[in-house]
Amino acid sequence: MSWAFPATVQAGWRWFRSLNENPIYLREKGSWGNPNPFYETLRRYSPFVVMGAIVLGLCAGTNPALLGATEEDELFAFICVLCLPGALLSMLTIYGSFMAPALTAPTISLEVDRGTWDILRLTPHSTATILLAKLFGGLARLRIWRVMLALSGFQALMMVCVLSVTAGTAIIPSLFIGLGALIRPWVEVLFAAFIGMYISTWVRSSQLALAGSYVVVVLMKIFSNSAIWLGIWTLLGVDDGGMLTGSILSPAIVYGTAVLLLWWGIVRQAGKLSS
Repeated sequence: MSWAFPATVQAGWRWFRSLNENPIYLREKGSWGNPNPFYETLRRYSPFVVMGAIVLGLCAGTNPALLGATEEDELFAFICVLCLPGALLSMLTIYGSFMAPALTAPTISLEVDRGTWDILRLTPHSTATILLAKLFGGLARLRIWRVMLALSGFQALMMVCVLSVTAGTAIIPSLFIGLGALIRPWVEVLFAAFIGMYISTWVRSSQLALAGSYVVVVLMKIFSNSAIWLGIWTLLGVDDGGMLTGSILSPAIVYGTAVLLLWWGIVRQAGKLSS
């Protein structure tokens, strides 16, 4: 058992590195064929999506609990160092969450509607491998990952430094809060992608799958709002040192758990389609 996990990780890494030779991945990525007309249609309106992401990102990019943890004479530096990158990261996350369902919602329903899902099943790839190739191929069309990595890493590092040095928070809670700040934008975008793929395993209509995905994404965004979790932790009477854990770590846990459950559901549903 002790050797099984490293071997599985190595096999997964080898498969990931071989994606550029996988025709299913290359098709979803847009290297050949016409895999996803919905994304191409939506991308024409991307300037409006960007404008909306800027407005919403500026509104959601600053955590009120963080502002309350600083002195007035440090507020300007704090905004420049942490809040501005946080606002930019919020814009990027909103943009990715809006575009991801258009990449994944038609993945299975469109194949079933075209009658090409049975052809994919005849390939030597397993159902889980096909789904992963389609997922990674679709998400590869979003050109946000490197910028998101830089912004989320910077925000997490600065948050740990501010909490542990300036605010005097213990290092372990600071690291956990920084981890939450690091992974939250990633799991938000992945949730939007996974919910699109999951709904596409249930409905044959790509339009219905796309519309349903956006409804769930919006509802999840409202439910995971930092202000709501601040209120929940306050009502429970939990003192977490400025309530940063409740507003940052809790939504990240919710999104991460939802992503894992959705992946389990996707594999389960795709297995039913293959039977």
